[in-house]
Amino acid sequence: MNLAIPAAVEQITTRVDGSLKLSFGTPELASDICGELFKYRRKEVLLVLSTKDLNEQQVQCISTAADHISTGIKDKTPSQRLRGVLYRVWETNPQTLEFKEYYANTIEQIIDHYKTKIDAEP
Repeated sequence: MNLAIPAAVEQITTRVDGSLKLSFGTPELASDICGELFKYRRKEVLLVLSTKDLNEQQVQCISTAADHISTGIKDKTPSQRLRGVLYRVWETNPQTLEFKEYYANTIEQIIDHYKTKIDAEP
């Protein structure tokens, strides 16, 4: 499934894990194209940026080549995922602690919780 729409890069931000977050703005789009865009939500996609129009043959060529190229996206380990989630919780809730200290305290709470499961009777 391919979709080509005009867009402008509006914002590029860095994330804690070293990845980037890209924000794009589009002109007003027809409702059927908006519906197509929502099919891509939370999906890994190949992003191709170009300042000129690409014809259908070029888009197909890129799509075919993409099937043979590794995206370079590495799966995060469960501990990396947990750290990322804890960072978002820390970031969205005002804290007096630095993240490093918040993380250490929260991990200790998790560890203590699971230690109680060890001594619990079945």
